[in-house]
Amino acid sequence: MKEVELQQNLERMQHQLYLLVEETGSFVDPKVVELSQQIDRLIVTLQRIRMKDAIK
Repeated sequence: MKEVELQQNLERMQHQLYLLVEETGSFVDPKVVELSQQIDRLIVTLQRIRMKDAIK
């Protein structure tokens, strides 16, 4: 997946997280935690891509 697509996915997932927190009223709901962890992994992936590009 290209960096632009990953960034778009990140933004979509962040919006989903916001809605999910609003829906559940909790930051520790298992669904919220799971989505948050997925977002964290995506952020790390994006950072790695950007670091590789910066080195080139």
